[in-house]
Amino acid sequence: MKNTIVICFLLASATLFAQKDETIFSDVNRIGAWGAPIFEYTNLDTDVETTGGGGGALVLNDFYLGGYGMGKTEFSKTFSADNKKDNVNFKHGGFWIGYTPLQSKVVHPYASVRLGWGKARFNSTDLTTNERLAELKDNIFVTTPEVGIELNVFSFFRIAATASYRWVNGIDDLPTYTDDDLSSFGGTLTLRFGGFGNDDWD
Repeated sequence: MKNTIVICFLLASATLFAQKDETIFSDVNRIGAWGAPIFEYTNLDTDVETTGGGGGALVLNDFYLGGYGMGKTEFSKTFSADNKKDNVNFKHGGFWIGYTPLQSKVVHPYASVRLGWGKARFNSTDLTTNERLAELKDNIFVTTPEVGIELNVFSFFRIAATASYRWVNGIDDLPTYTDDDLSSFGGTLTLRFGGFGNDDWD
């Protein structure tokens, strides 16, 4: 009898003090995932450049966290006095963090920042002989914040149009080019496909 009383007491104590552990995602009501092609339009050296890329992310309420990769962006400078042409191209990829409040509305705000790493590759060419004069490369860090609007086309498809700025840092070893040459304002079009924690995922 005493053993039974002791066991009951221990069980009651365990129930009384047992609490649900708090976790990072314990209050997340909207969960989804998506993939997206990215089209970036920037003004480099007075010419509009189009760069393609892609990425994907996990949706957690109004936020998302994922990764991205951007393809090669290329432009050049011509030096008539020296009869040469300098060219640089670069790629980058890394983390993608975003915020999309009011997602239930057809049109709603959209903001994100891409934080990535990559390489800038430089070459110089003699315009007379077409001979390659130099080839160099440098590591770069790229930050691209953007803000704009997003349109819910279908439950599985959204289009975001944003104004962005690509800030490039790390150009130290490339002649005739600086961080400012690769940094630029621009516009970005993102086509997101997947589940966004709407009815399809409830």
